[in-house]
Amino acid sequence: MIPYVKMSGAGNDFIIVDGRNTSLNITAEKIAEVSSRKNIGCDQFIILKNSSQADCLMEIYNSDGSISGACGNATRCVASILMSEKNHREVKIKTISGILKCWKSGDLISVDMGIPNFEWKKIPLSDDVDTQKISIHGFDFACVNIGNPHAVTFISRPLTDEEFFEVGPKVENSSIFPQRTNVEFAQLISDHLIEVRVWERGAGETLACGSGACAVAILAIKHNFTKQHKITTRFKGGDLTIEWNGNGTAVIMTGGYQTLNKGEF
Repeated sequence: MIPYVKMSGAGNDFIIVDGRNTSLNITAEKIAEVSSRKNIGCDQFIILKNSSQADCLMEIYNSDGSISGACGNATRCVASILMSEKNHREVKIKTISGILKCWKSGDLISVDMGIPNFEWKKIPLSDDVDTQKISIHGFDFACVNIGNPHAVTFISRPLTDEEFFEVGPKVENSSIFPQRTNVEFAQLISDHLIEVRVWERGAGETLACGSGACAVAILAIKHNFTKQHKITTRFKGGDLTIEWNGNGTAVIMTGGYQTLNKGEF
């Protein structure tokens, strides 16, 4: 039996297992089985391992068992575990996309998500095209990699469920994205607030997405849709605050976290 803790950040939920003191061999099939909403259920499955470069290594898997490069909401949840263990207010977490610095202020945790990349090879795209205007299924998408590939479209009205569930998976699996992509539909509510609905690569619709929140804020600032550099992104599951000061600077994501339950599988 493998112990787990289930946590949530802005409605984005995770099964977290600790492999730092034991050898775990969990297959992609088992991850998909446990992550199914018919079982324990989660958006992403997280395995903690030891790291000589950071407080821990965090392996991130989508609910279909595929590997994910980054997950901002899961990073905050894991950071809260490490901070509690060590009685520290700052920790570092290693992922396959790099080392993420985390710090706590009050009840919120901030994560340095790194510097966004707009190069077509780094997103990646399958061809050298303008990464900031890709027309797919009647929508214009701008793309960025912030640990994961993201395609964001800014819309003037909320999508219907029919539109969302038709377009989301088509964009995720479009041939222009050789590693698939996360998809965000963003509506500008004010200069400080953007409402987002997200279709996550390998997971489908989720209540929030940390790297997706970063992607939306980055692209809103880059394209001058807002004059602000600190933006609230509002998802079905809650709000995340994103700060970005432009090209060459890191993105800071801030939000809450909660423990849902513990158990074994």
